Amino acid sequence: MKVKVVGFGNPLASDDAIGLHVARRLLKMKLPNNVEVVAAESVGSSILELITGADKVVLIDAAVGGSRPGIIHRLSLDDIQAGRCKIRSLHEIDLIDLLKIGQLTQPETFPKKLVILGIEVADTRRYRQGLSSAARNAIPETVKIVLDEVMSESSLQADSF
Repeated sequence: MKVKVVGFGNPLASDDAIGLHVARRLLKMKLPNNVEVVAAESVGSSILELITGADKVVLIDAAVGGSRPGIIHRLSLDDIQAGRCKIRSLHEIDLIDLLKIGQLTQPETFPKKLVILGIEVADTRRYRQGLSSAARNAIPETVKIVLDEVMSESSLQADSF
């Protein structure tokens, strides 16, 4: 099973870069051979190209959902489609709408499993580098959640290490 982890954000917009920070931490770790980690500074329609062909994808992004900064939301695309959650991406193109389009137009190559980790953020001012303390403190727990997601799939493959 091919697993892809994609963390994205804008490094010049403070907390919006949280997905990049998580992905960069994961890139320093020894992960199973079937796991690919990508740190993506731009989303746009290229996200669909990044996730095509993967069996499971874990997306990591900043979120503004009204919760306390640092809270990690674990969602599926179905959670958001059903209207049970109002978390939206902070990027120019709405991430959720883009994923919905990909799911509808490319069902044969769209991942069978999609997990979205939205980290509630406080500061997304453009042209400000560095994370708030709430976002920075959420990194270790987010990494743990990603590892749990990855290992649950990789444990099915004894030769993946």
